[in-house]
Amino acid sequence: MAFNVSIFSHSKYSFEGKREHEEVEIFLYSHWIIMALKVLFYAILAFLPLIPLLIFAQTLINFEVIIYVPFFLLFYYMMLWSLFFYEVMIYLLDTWIVTNERILDIVQKNFFYRTVSELDLTRVQDITVNTGGFIQTIFDFGDVEIQSAGAQNKFRFRQVPHPNMVKDRIMKLVTEAKKDIVQP
Repeated sequence: MAFNVSIFSHSKYSFEGKREHEEVEIFLYSHWIIMALKVLFYAILAFLPLIPLLIFAQTLINFEVIIYVPFFLLFYYMMLWSLFFYEVMIYLLDTWIVTNERILDIVQKNFFYRTVSELDLTRVQDITVNTGGFIQTIFDFGDVEIQSAGAQNKFRFRQVPHPNMVKDRIMKLVTEAKKDIVQP
């Protein structure tokens, strides 16, 4: 059985600040199950106001409040849609890029605040994989922590798919990068 993971294939990804001879080796988002759980949560929230509406429909009609229900529902669904859009945006803009030269950790904290951290592959000291719990084990996702030489904090790839494969691929790239420095 062939195991094809497209994130490990050679690609021609482009991103802001990409160097001339730099190639993207790994491009990661959080695991899809994270977004699927958020979609399920928002789907439940979408049906939530319909339950009391059906239960108390006669009461709303008797007190002539039913004419305000469409306005309430419109406001509620507009807010729900905005929050859902925010979650999708954060999911898609939180990325981790590993090239043949460096690691980029791009964290989108909100609409107008983004942090981009960079680590040269030759400065990587240790990589740790953390997976815990039933869901992470079944769906094969977890955190990858990269410790660097120096005062920088750990780079943490949160909830990424196939964390052991990501660790192995990064370690191979680190070994190649360090070998290139030693040999002129």
